[in-house]
Amino acid sequence: MILVDGQACDLVPASDRGLNYADGLFETMRLHAGAVPLLQRHLARLRAGAERLGLPWPGDQVLRMEIERLAAAGGGDGVLKIVLTRGDGGRGYVPDPQATGRRILSSHPLPAALGHPLEVGVCRTRLGRSPALDGLKHLGRLEQVLAAREATAAGWGEGLMLDAHGFVAEGTRHHVFWRRAGRLETPPASMLAVDGVMRTLLLEALAAAGEAGCEAPLRYDALHEIEEMVVCNAVAGVRGVKRLDGRPLPESALLARMRALLAAHGVTWLA
Repeated sequence: MILVDGQACDLVPASDRGLNYADGLFETMRLHAGAVPLLQRHLARLRAGAERLGLPWPGDQVLRMEIERLAAAGGGDGVLKIVLTRGDGGRGYVPDPQATGRRILSSHPLPAALGHPLEVGVCRTRLGRSPALDGLKHLGRLEQVLAAREATAAGWGEGLMLDAHGFVAEGTRHHVFWRRAGRLETPPASMLAVDGVMRTLLLEALAAAGEAGCEAPLRYDALHEIEEMVVCNAVAGVRGVKRLDGRPLPESALLARMRALLAAHGVTWLA
């Protein structure tokens, strides 16, 4: 099911600024037992992004009602997506200050084999930095598209992306945690393209358990120091990594620990 501004429809005008200029944001959320477990966090991130970009905000209540409508139609588990654009704007970069915005909500089946451990390789495509957009889940994801093509062609379950200086940033669709020399680490938030909902929840759960993860940069040439790795996002939760850049990794005790921490915080819907 697809809703465009609250109407069952799968068409938008060719003049939509999301299509023409990637002038918008999106959220991808897990649907479990007819509800979105992390909905409040997703809406908070979306609202903050809309404020930064100056996008019209439809209101939490409108989005919640339409999410409930999609969830009822989907019946059970799946994926829900919200896209907010500035709406119609005609030709030119300068947005219409009177733009009313557009919202597109859709439901989808869960991806296959969410619970299986992944083989992760390193992509040639690098993540650029844009201080104005860092952390935003904006519509301009061409770097991730190119990297995902690489990963698929190589037969990997996920592609690891580096920044312009060769430091590990994130996967094409997951954030990463690893253990090296007994320390639990994750890339600094300043290196990330997206401020991840699940990553933030994991850091909070670790801190509450007195096991705070350390934000630490890791260069590509130090990947061999990683002893365990897990990846996470809001759809899959936490997943293990069985092979990193061609090197086998052991069955991860880190994966079990993180899932236990999430369960203690009410995240019981993991694949």
